Amino acid sequence: MMSWIRKRPWIIALLIVMGVLGIFVRQHLYRRQIWHFTSHPVTVWSEPFGHRTDSLALAKGLDGQIYGPLAFVIWHNHPIIADSYQHRIIISTHPWHIIATPELLVEDLVYMGKSLYFVDNHTLAVYRIEQGKPVKIIQIHPSPGQSEAIWHMAGDGQHLLLEGVKLGQGQYETWLRQYKPNGQLVQTLNVAKTRWNNPFEVSSHYPIGVVVRSFVVAPNRQLVIEVAGDNPYERLIQLYNVRNQLIRQTQFISPEAIVHSQLLGVNKMGWIYLGINLTEPGKALVEILTPKGRTMVMKVRSVPVGSVVYGAVEPSGSLYLLQSTAKEYCIVKWALVPSERWTWNGQVI
Repeated sequence: MMSWIRKRPWIIALLIVMGVLGIFVRQHLYRRQIWHFTSHPVTVWSEPFGHRTDSLALAKGLDGQIYGPLAFVIWHNHPIIADSYQHRIIISTHPWHIIATPELLVEDLVYMGKSLYFVDNHTLAVYRIEQGKPVKIIQIHPSPGQSEAIWHMAGDGQHLLLEGVKLGQGQYETWLRQYKPNGQLVQTLNVAKTRWNNPFEVSSHYPIGVVVRSFVVAPNRQLVIEVAGDNPYERLIQLYNVRNQLIRQTQFISPEAIVHSQLLGVNKMGWIYLGINLTEPGKALVEILTPKGRTMVMKVRSVPVGSVVYGAVEPSGSLYLLQSTAKEYCIVKWALVPSERWTWNGQVI
């Protein structure tokens, strides 16, 4: 056999070439897990606007914008809705399960641990639902001559985080505070002030030294902050650890000029979801940024009805987004799913 091969040296050369080629291909060609969103969203909750008990209420804000339910939160893959202008929280519609919040305007919701919390700016307070009824746990007391409001609330599993605004006497101030679940103040994380149209001044006495536009909490309890800025195509994002230390920052670059932006959430892989122009016809986007700098952009339908909360992200990466029409309140879901693809030098083929 060996003598037969020696008489045909081209066979040896061919085997060598095939071996080298095999090593080369093995080093560059391999299967890789690719994540992508389902091509079409699934409607998970929809109800008409109207005046019946099984419909949701609309109202015109001071800015002339029409608003519907101001917030929703996802709990065990199920949305809980703040039917703000009918002073109630809707837990389920099959059958309808309602928590009454008489004379309170539910403007934000958080489900943390086994408790549901909500913000009411009529009484400038935070409530926890206990045995089906709201119980006040935090009361904000504005300074004389000033007005105050709570803009946003989030939970990191151990604390509630509240973002608020104070204005009056020619001064505008934003703040970010951390509370225990029982309502006890832990610490103030950020204070930024401005007078008239002057630039914001951020207090150096607190851990977060930027002006906060919006914020969310990641599944690993990192605090993710959208930094206020004037660039119409960029958004700076900062990440802080549980000791409120800045660990990194990253940047979103938008293909559209940004009229309005809002952090929607972070998944367990560290992907950051930012809603852009969600109320602007033809310009509504959700942009997703991975820790490695990869960007995904999803065009979505704009929403003609205003809200405080436009989206939510599950740890698995599924995106829940408000996609209401003028006649119907609607929440849809895009699932994030894996698939395996052949790649060459890291590029999908």
